[in-house]
Amino acid sequence: MKALNGLEVVVTGGAGFIGSHLCRTLVENSAKVTVFDNLSSGKIDNIKDIKTKLKFVQGDIRDPEKLIEATKNCKVIFHLAAQSSVPFSMENPKEDCEINVVGTVNVLEAARKARARVVFASSSAAYGNPKIKPTPETYPTHPIAFYGLTKLLGEKYCRFYNDNYGLEVVMLRIFNVYGPNCHGAIYDFLNKLRSNPDKLEVLGTGMQSRDFIYVSDMVNFLLKAATSPTAVGEVFNVGTGITTTVSELAKIIVSLLGLKGVDIYFKGGQAWEGDMDITLADNNKAVNMLKWKPQVSLEEGLQKIIDSKKY
Repeated sequence: MKALNGLEVVVTGGAGFIGSHLCRTLVENSAKVTVFDNLSSGKIDNIKDIKTKLKFVQGDIRDPEKLIEATKNCKVIFHLAAQSSVPFSMENPKEDCEINVVGTVNVLEAARKARARVVFASSSAAYGNPKIKPTPETYPTHPIAFYGLTKLLGEKYCRFYNDNYGLEVVMLRIFNVYGPNCHGAIYDFLNKLRSNPDKLEVLGTGMQSRDFIYVSDMVNFLLKAATSPTAVGEVFNVGTGITTTVSELAKIIVSLLGLKGVDIYFKGGQAWEGDMDITLADNNKAVNMLKWKPQVSLEEGLQKIIDSKKY
């Protein structure tokens, strides 16, 4: 992408799952990349193949001075660093707030000083359990977990900075991203089946349903958000518009692995406190405004993970 050539960018959480894939694409397109990550969940191994082609700063978004120093010359900040565990947020709401709300304010302040655009990774968790599916960006937000609440507050701060300081912000309500080195149900299933190919325990009833989007489609969206003039001040769903039950997901993975006679059984109840019943994005806004469309089907994406052996 021509617009990325020589562009100075900072990726908070750049050593994490989505961040590392984004950094790899940015480097391939000759952007000048700084990764800002405290390595609490991210890993240097995720970016070891490109580490000599970028600048790495080990820092925490709760440290405003270090953040300002790392971002002082950049034009775009991809703000991906977050506390992303729903169960953790329900048990530790104060720490969840400090990272996801105060940390985001620190990023916005750093961006204001640098006059940089912020692409903020929000979440479909802001919707809670919506009654309209697919869910459009205009649907009222009603998070059911502290994680979703802190992401929604992050959006509101972005909006306030845009309205009051003219800061360029783009907010992305991200659905369920997967790919090599991912976490969540897909990672859980693949690893359980690797250690015991005869049976697979699924948390919850198996009827909880997710809009799974492959990481390369997610990265392409991030790049559109960073470079498109029409994206500024907008909130976008990042999803495929297709939802798959966890039970169906398990069966697809078993089939792709070529396994027979696997005993798939369900733990029952709610998988964890604050877990959403269904996620299903209405992505028409992104399709129409940004000319973006997901390219990778669920089966294709799962096969890519299996072939990569990065799980």
